[in-house]
Amino acid sequence: MSLRFLNQFRATNKLVFINKTLASSFHKSCSALYAAPLQLKMPSLSPTMTEGNIIKWLKKEGEQVAPGDVLMEIQTDKAVIAFETEEEGTLAKILIPDDTKSVQVGTLVGLISLPGDDWKSVTVPSSSAPTSTPSATASAVETQQSHESHDLPQKIGPAARNLIQTYQINPSKIKPTAYIYQNGLKPKPIEVEEVVTSSRAEPSKAQVSQKPAGSHPEYEPDYQDIELSNMRKVIAKRLVFSKTTIPHSYIAANVVVDKIIELRKEMIKNNQKVSINDFLTKAAALALRLVPEINSNLNEKTGEYTQLTTVDISTAVATENGLITPIIKNADKISVSQISENVKQLAEKARQNKLQPHEFQGGSFTISNLGMFGISEFSAVINPPQIAIMAVGKSQLKFNTNMKKQTEITLTLSYDERCCSLDRAQKFLNTLNYLLANPELLIDKDPEF
Repeated sequence: MSLRFLNQFRATNKLVFINKTLASSFHKSCSALYAAPLQLKMPSLSPTMTEGNIIKWLKKEGEQVAPGDVLMEIQTDKAVIAFETEEEGTLAKILIPDDTKSVQVGTLVGLISLPGDDWKSVTVPSSSAPTSTPSATASAVETQQSHESHDLPQKIGPAARNLIQTYQINPSKIKPTAYIYQNGLKPKPIEVEEVVTSSRAEPSKAQVSQKPAGSHPEYEPDYQDIELSNMRKVIAKRLVFSKTTIPHSYIAANVVVDKIIELRKEMIKNNQKVSINDFLTKAAALALRLVPEINSNLNEKTGEYTQLTTVDISTAVATENGLITPIIKNADKISVSQISENVKQLAEKARQNKLQPHEFQGGSFTISNLGMFGISEFSAVINPPQIAIMAVGKSQLKFNTNMKKQTEITLTLSYDERCCSLDRAQKFLNTLNYLLANPELLIDKDPEF
């Protein structure tokens, strides 16, 4: 090979190397011009929210968005909330369409391209692609094979053993938490059921009873499956938690409200439309100020309760999806007329599913009134982290000891025995009774005692 040819070959390869280097640098520079799109994920709009329904997108793909713009309406476990963006750019992708139910918190629902970027070139991140799940058949086979390779230990009780055999569960997957013996832990039936639920196992065909040949078909009545709303699911979960973890105690008193009725009539004549429940709310707020032990929240994790410095009354309102408790802020420092106005506005927003989180989250005490539905008296379930709730029955005409008619209402206080003693609960109701018997004390916005 001649020297001239060798030099020419070296020059050609050097030029190719330079071209490749320049092309790589150009590609990296172009990629840097377009930043990754902003990811919109299902937000947690309340402390108890784990999933939500996307009711409607109010922006379309390709539309400009700015901080404060409402992107979509989300139904939480409490209400329908307008979700506002804090970003600026273009709505590039809508990944979860309208009327999608049970979207888990943190799920990617959309993408926003930054200002100046081409929104049409935005692609969905590969990490958001749904992953395939094994079929139920494969899962059942795997569970059965795993079960066949493990014999049932002798320390499993008959109830748990029957569940394990019925659903072909691998005993090693059960994590017992109680009944400690010398040989280890003895699983409970509820722990087996948790494994069944998580694995979605089907009952073993061998355990399913078969109808004898020639038997008459059983009568099956018509029925309709009704799906629970997110709110109903959360209400059920919170009620179960409250009744199984909070030691409820109850105390009741009959209060005379004749003076309240007379004062209400006078206020209505002056175009101040108030209800007996508004007076009860005001009286309860002042009683909470005078008996602050009831005006508290309990921290279940630490086991400590905190006496709150503000009196915020939660008022139970019935909606199509269930009960919701909008809050009357600083109820002890506003007038009865203002309480009435606030209750009406919040109740209307609750029925229209337009409450904002700050309007129903929190509260220091709850009042549930079923008197307008003809209920004489009832006991209400405590709304955690609050430690007490008052149930209000209907007004009834009764005879007192002097055989004179008077209007009475039964008030039932449910309170947490861990945080509130009987004497504190009794003092609260006695204070409330005194205030209702002297309604002139309820007229001032912020009376002093």
